[in-house]
Amino acid sequence: MLNNQKTMGRIVVIFCIAAITAFASIAQAGGGCGRGGHHHHFIFKKLGLTDAQKAQAKAIFKANRIVVKPIYASLKTERNNLRALIHADTIDEAAIRTETAKIAGIQADLNVNRAQVGAKFRAILTPAQLTTLQTLRQKWQAKIKSSAAAAE
Repeated sequence: MLNNQKTMGRIVVIFCIAAITAFASIAQAGGGCGRGGHHHHFIFKKLGLTDAQKAQAKAIFKANRIVVKPIYASLKTERNNLRALIHADTIDEAAIRTETAKIAGIQADLNVNRAQVGAKFRAILTPAQLTTLQTLRQKWQAKIKSSAAAAE
């Protein structure tokens, strides 16, 4: 059990790195991937962003934090509600299914948000930077696959 938890922890960390590549989770307050400042500098450096691009990217991410903060708060609340239902003395299958559907809806909203923010970020990149970004994403996805295979 402990070993599985360690493996899952590694997968979560790698997933966060992959999400950062999409440049949306950086902007999501409370998203589980840290505060984002260090990741900004790492990614900005890897892509060779100009000062103007850095300013644009930071503005995109800052504006998005305001959008996603209440969504993450809602997700946390609903997950706590689900946990309580799962561990209740009496099993209420309908309530568990309803709560699970709420969480899925919130996660769908976050995924759409990630896609939108990623598109805004990519729009400020040069073709060469887009190519570098794609290469980084492929490397991180390969790491995810490799870690997932090792966990099985």
